[in-house]
Amino acid sequence: MLPRVVIDVDETLIRTSRRKHTVASRVLGAEIPFEAVETLSDRQLFERYASPEQTTRQGELSRLYWDLLLCLDERGLELLHMDEDVPYAAEALRSWERHCEIVYLTGRPEPMRGHTLEALEGFGIPVEGARLVMFDPADWESFLSGNRMALQETRERLFSNILEEGPVARVVDDFPGYFRTYTKYGVPDRVGLLFSPRRTLQRFLDRGATRVFESWEPLIDDIPRD
Repeated sequence: MLPRVVIDVDETLIRTSRRKHTVASRVLGAEIPFEAVETLSDRQLFERYASPEQTTRQGELSRLYWDLLLCLDERGLELLHMDEDVPYAAEALRSWERHCEIVYLTGRPEPMRGHTLEALEGFGIPVEGARLVMFDPADWESFLSGNRMALQETRERLFSNILEEGPVARVVDDFPGYFRTYTKYGVPDRVGLLFSPRRTLQRFLDRGATRVFESWEPLIDDIPRD
């Protein structure tokens, strides 16, 4: 049996910063510096660039932001072409694909499945024989309705479901917060990707990452093992 690897999608394989910048700018009708999207959280973006009048409509505008970003509002589909590939990710996964079973685990909702597979394939990332595990729109509805832990809880549930089919040898993710789940379930090789200036090496390590890289390049020849 081949070792299994679970890999995040957004910001791990696909950079969405340009699309996020456009969505935030349109929702707030503001000139937001691109660097702000790289350094501020979504909540901080709203706090800094929303007008006083918009602040009174925070719930409405926040929902519009996420609906566009998640393409639950079809107008968001028009912006998918702005996404970019993460350098060396495709090369690494193409070198791994014959040696492991690849599972992509993403917070993107199920209606984005076709668009996500098309984007991955377009960037040269192997999809044939790989699995794509996605959120349900209801999971996002819970988050947007005020359950701040909904995304973390859904991620853990989906990851647990993956483990029911067999062990996972390696995870690769850019978000430190999920590494507590990966540690809890005993994944031996927990690889963090330090791409965002909002993250730190220590934050990854404190939450359970076993290794942290600033690029996919060192992982190209690092074939997953049982």
